[in-house]
Amino acid sequence: MNAKKIVPFLLFLFGEALIIVCFLHFGRKLPNDVLTLNIVVSSIIYALYFIDIIIPWVNFKDKSQKTIGSIGLRWFFTFLYMLLAIGAMRFFYTKEPDIHITTQLLVHGTLLFLLTLGLFMAVSASGKVQEIFIAEKQNRDRIEEMKKTTKEVQLKLDKLKNIPVDIITKMSEIQENLRYISPSDNSSAIELEMNFITQMEAVNNCLFDSPLNFERILENIKNCERTYKERKQIFSN
Repeated sequence: MNAKKIVPFLLFLFGEALIIVCFLHFGRKLPNDVLTLNIVVSSIIYALYFIDIIIPWVNFKDKSQKTIGSIGLRWFFTFLYMLLAIGAMRFFYTKEPDIHITTQLLVHGTLLFLLTLGLFMAVSASGKVQEIFIAEKQNRDRIEEMKKTTKEVQLKLDKLKNIPVDIITKMSEIQENLRYISPSDNSSAIELEMNFITQMEAVNNCLFDSPLNFERILENIKNCERTYKERKQIFSN
């Protein structure tokens, strides 16, 4: 365990020790069960606050930034719990011994349940943000794969000799037109994109024939062109 992990852990233990000592010193008049309950609740509040200070709110290595999608919920329920829990402890302290320990346990248990529910909602929100990021990345990656496959074919054609002008022209047009396709989550768009990649790979495979079958190459390029035109008409859902 390196120093970056040891120091926060030691600080946490030191703060926890201070909380216990302060309660034992200033809360000597409280019944043992109430004192124990207040120490536990205060420790939970302290742990929530400490975690938010020590652990970064945003992980810059995470490209999805899923924590940002849940930070509002997490803060809301965390600070609401802190305020209500501290308010409850203060209220019970002024009313002691009128309020039984069972009532205090029920109140603090309810507040802890609400906190847990809020944190669960925050985790769910983070997961949803990550799912959306992954889906959008997959949509972008397919477009990039279309461009990459087309570029590879175009580079191979440039190295070959005596390629008909219409083949070179159509490939250049496809390469240029791919710039105007935007990512889409439409199922038809996804199917067309995969078809385009397969068809462009078929063009690439034709370039290994000897001698080259220009009619076959042109036919496959036209298939790519038709698929591209169909895909261009589809936008995101």
